[in-house]
Amino acid sequence: MRRNVTEKYIWPEVLAVLFIVNIVFFISPAQVSGDEQAAIETRISESASLSDLLTYAYRHSPVVKAAKASWKGAIEKYRVETGYPDPQLSATYWPYDPARNWSNKKFEAMLTQTIPYPGKLAAAGRVAESESHISRLELDRAIRDVAVTIRESYHELQYIRDAIRIAGLNSQAMENLRRIGEAAYPTNRATLFDVLKAQSQYGQVQYDILLLQQLEKTETTRLNAILNRPVDAKIGHLAYEPMTNLVYELDDIYRLSELNREEIREAAAAASKSVAEADVARFQNRPEFMIGIQYEYTAPDMPDGPAGNMIGIQLGMTLPIWWNKNSGRREAARAGTEKTSALVSSQINQTRSMVMETFFRLKNAERLVALYRDQLLPQAAKSVETAEIWNREGQGSFSDFVETQAVLYNFQLALARARADFGRYLARLEAIAGVSLTQKDQLIEKALLPEVKP
Repeated sequence: MRRNVTEKYIWPEVLAVLFIVNIVFFISPAQVSGDEQAAIETRISESASLSDLLTYAYRHSPVVKAAKASWKGAIEKYRVETGYPDPQLSATYWPYDPARNWSNKKFEAMLTQTIPYPGKLAAAGRVAESESHISRLELDRAIRDVAVTIRESYHELQYIRDAIRIAGLNSQAMENLRRIGEAAYPTNRATLFDVLKAQSQYGQVQYDILLLQQLEKTETTRLNAILNRPVDAKIGHLAYEPMTNLVYELDDIYRLSELNREEIREAAAAASKSVAEADVARFQNRPEFMIGIQYEYTAPDMPDGPAGNMIGIQLGMTLPIWWNKNSGRREAARAGTEKTSALVSSQINQTRSMVMETFFRLKNAERLVALYRDQLLPQAAKSVETAEIWNREGQGSFSDFVETQAVLYNFQLALARARADFGRYLARLEAIAGVSLTQKDQLIEKALLPEVKP
């Protein structure tokens, strides 16, 4: 059963690579020329697209570089774990041999090699392979997290800039209303309260612009930090990402997330590693063998006598006779296997909860976009036109005119906020599912087919 669990969550390597290709193009820095690097930097400074930011982050992010180095170290660990122990060379020299004669000199040299029990190094190699696989998954997770953070920051910065633009237009409208109110007050067409309200709304919009400009600097600094660029580096106009509907149902997203989410696959790889560690623990209860060769030189008793030269061969082995220690190794390995198997189930449950929560927030943002874009915003714009006409004809109050303009402003900000939230939650949901959820792929469709049981 444990083997089936492990294989179920480790096999979909192709889908994982497909997702990484979608978000960062998986281009190695060695394949990037200096001109291309300069071109990407120029595009980011002038008109940044999401693909440019993701590609730049993959090449320069310290988090990704650290994960790559960790993976390389785990790969090299295989050669360390599967290699024989280093041989031991020792030499002893006696200036005299008190057992024979004070004038005799003696020299000994010994070379020994430890030979592990057959199969032990192979088991250690399987542990190293599992660690290498886990490190690769950690690299995938690092790339995924960086990509999600960039996509969220991208949409947040886009919202802030949209809000600045909306606030600027509303500031002009409120300035006109303030002037109209101040001109209408002497003729009793507007009350003092109406004038003060228009002035208050104008001041509030000016404060909003100042606050949004500071937020833009903060978000730009955050995005540059993720990209490993100077904090004051310019980020140009952000291209709009079109809102695209999901092409997968909730049940399909559940299955994709269980297959592709790195945390689940890491837990499954850890379960595979614990099985290999149990094998290593079993081999540790086996003896290790030692083979050696010894050379001994003894000076002659007489100056013209023959020297004593001897060569010996040594054989030895360890004696794992402490059964209590051996039993502790086996039980510890068994406990580790049970722990990792439980962690797989825990990660699956946590992933399902995250999918449901993110899916709800995504759909809610989509509904808000439709509500403001198709209903509330057109109605508010029409109300502003009506209030302006009534105010010009002296039929409506000036205060209603100011209020309708403020409502239109708030609805415009709410629409921009909902669009940004849709992009942010889509990034999170696709990171959990491990694939793009707005376009179908044959490999993904094949992975979603029901398993055929013999």
